[in-house]
Amino acid sequence: MKAHARILIAGLASAGSAAWAAGAMAAPTALTDGQLDFVTAGNAASVASSTNAAAAGALALTGTTSGSIVALEASPYPGNPDLGPVGAATDGTAVAVGTNVGLTGEPPTNASTNVTTAGVANGNQVINSTVNQTVQGAGGVTFQAGWTFVYGAFVGL
Repeated sequence: MKAHARILIAGLASAGSAAWAAGAMAAPTALTDGQLDFVTAGNAASVASSTNAAAAGALALTGTTSGSIVALEASPYPGNPDLGPVGAATDGTAVAVGTNVGLTGEPPTNASTNVTTAGVANGNQVINSTVNQTVQGAGGVTFQAGWTFVYGAFVGL
């Protein structure tokens, strides 16, 4: 008799747990303000670039450029307007020339560049690609280019 009572109690406890779990999953749960601080909704992308060039010599030339673009597409999910795919790209270039053009008795020459690009996108499918290349040329020429592309999308929601 005691064995049957234990089985009956264990069976009722299991059935009660299953019924409670099913009820808890069926109802939405309100989040506290603290929990909402960690929720992000919608899609976004951000990219940035930084370019610098410096040169020294009797002939010193520098130049830098950078540009960025962000494109957001409409959401494919009805009722969720901020879940559209987003892409962004940025680039930066820097060139520096430092030469004494054959003059004697001049201080030492120098040419340096620094290009940094970075980006981030939200989603459950994210692509982030960054390329940076520096080329040292004849006559004190330094050229550097950087490029970053990011893409983020919510897929299969």
